[in-house]
Amino acid sequence: MKNINPKKTSIILGDETIHLSGENIVEERLEEFTYELSARAFFQLNPVQTVKLYNQVKEAAGLTGKEKIVDAYCGVGTIGLWLADGAEEIRGMDIIPEGIEDAKKNAKKHGVGNAHYFTGKAEELMPKWVKEGWQPDVVVVDPPRTGCDSKFLETILKVNPKKFVYVSCNPSTLAKDLQVLSSKYKVEYLQPVDMFPQTAHVESVTQLLLK
Repeated sequence: MKNINPKKTSIILGDETIHLSGENIVEERLEEFTYELSARAFFQLNPVQTVKLYNQVKEAAGLTGKEKIVDAYCGVGTIGLWLADGAEEIRGMDIIPEGIEDAKKNAKKHGVGNAHYFTGKAEELMPKWVKEGWQPDVVVVDPPRTGCDSKFLETILKVNPKKFVYVSCNPSTLAKDLQVLSSKYKVEYLQPVDMFPQTAHVESVTQLLLK
């Protein structure tokens, strides 16, 4: 695959991808889940530690089987599918259409009927769902290194989910975003996960509770 990105932004991949040869998709496996990934899809690079990371997300979400969950920046649905057996419903969204198509395929392949995926921005979709009477109990986010969009954070403070689980790959942007969220949320705990051994990079899972 050849990806073309003429824009000078923090986003790595551009909108145009040219298929040069070989398969259009690759498969990655995490325990019982096999995920189909298209060229622009995001996936964690360390599968052994990814299982530990997602288990930490599940623990932070504290599911009982009755929760409505938003999986923001959902990519190919990895986190949402990991949580689906403990939730009433998962709704994931991403701005990359190919990733959403992958997420739908992955959910169908594994027989996960309570996970639904939408192309779009969380700051536009969540308020619409709340107006329709669908209030999320838990929001999970795994944003790029630049952190969460300011409009997304504003939306969280308006929608007021009981729990907010923040997966971060950049402590500096995490700190910036937590400062915004602290007006309504208390940081209950923060758990680092070493996804990149022998480097300065670290992932973390933060559990925030509505005050």
